[in-house]
Amino acid sequence: MLKTFGAALLLACGLAIAASPTSALQVVVTQVEKNTDGSMTYHFAVKTDQGETLMPGGSKITPDFVTVYNFYGLIDGSAKVPAGWEFSSEESGRTPALNGYPQVLPLDVPNTPNLTWTVTKPVAPGEQIDGFAATTRVGTIVQGQYTAQVTRQSPAIQGVPAGSPGAAAKVSKQALIGAIPTPSFLADAK
Repeated sequence: MLKTFGAALLLACGLAIAASPTSALQVVVTQVEKNTDGSMTYHFAVKTDQGETLMPGGSKITPDFVTVYNFYGLIDGSAKVPAGWEFSSEESGRTPALNGYPQVLPLDVPNTPNLTWTVTKPVAPGEQIDGFAATTRVGTIVQGQYTAQVTRQSPAIQGVPAGSPGAAAKVSKQALIGAIPTPSFLADAK
């Protein structure tokens, strides 16, 4: 009985965190351009909160990143990245993992391009990074989903004796999941 309650509580906490990333990294659409050939270019921004940084890693597996899932109709070579980032697109999106197991479970449609931007130089807390873009052949607006791996800085707790839990500052990797809302400038255009 206690194991079932613990599992239910863990699931409820996970859903609550996943449903409301209000004090966490966010991915937003800042502009959508309808091109003369009928394609659409989406411009994205990434916003970090005050307790997060984005850090490059020692290998391709460890750096922080953002993945936008199910970007139907991606036009090869159309993705843009700001300085300090790399772009990749996989049919199975890069998702934050721990020991090979996903930490969040996004809806990732098989054989559909995903957009992943990986940081190559540190990003400070509380910054907005613009300059991400990708073009699609799809001419309709759809709701999007993203995940991210970030580095969270937890300060030391004041008054805790040295050697006790919380006595020292802590750095940890965290997984985030969220929806990319329809931008307000597109809400009236439907």
